[in-house]
Amino acid sequence: MKKVYFAGKFNLIKNKKLSLDKRLVNDFRAIILGDSKKLTFADKNTKLNEKYIYKGPFYCEQASNGDFTSTDCNVVLNSEYKAVSESDIYFAVFDENFSVGTIVELGWAIDLNKQIIIFYKEEASNYQIKSEYWFAIADAMNRSNRIKVCKFNNIKEVISEIRKGSVLDEI
Repeated sequence: MKKVYFAGKFNLIKNKKLSLDKRLVNDFRAIILGDSKKLTFADKNTKLNEKYIYKGPFYCEQASNGDFTSTDCNVVLNSEYKAVSESDIYFAVFDENFSVGTIVELGWAIDLNKQIIIFYKEEASNYQIKSEYWFAIADAMNRSNRIKVCKFNNIKEVISEIRKGSVLDEI
């Protein structure tokens, strides 16, 4: 089974009275996984389907002592790097929920010679790549020959492509 890392900022409902898994129900990864609870705590056995294992990120990363945390910077960095390095495919979404961490992780994926898939939300731009994040996307395209870049209009399109499996299988 291939391992996939799905980068992007977590889409949390702002209501802190809700449990963490309820706050994550709209996140594209939770929708793909079919259960927002699977996105909350690190689990190396989280399957996307019969062909792919979900490697991360998880909202609460696991420290070496077994505790879960999302506030210790080094724990998060180390956990994310390990997940990217153990993945076969690095998948990033560049949209209004963009995370700066995605740029760092993209650099790791390039340096580790991973298969890379970038979906970006198309918007008005003078550049060939119609995205606010054109610079990072263009740099990735120049630095890696193992990259596929796709445009999308809404996150439902991305979810549909992943569920069909074709975008992952083509890589």
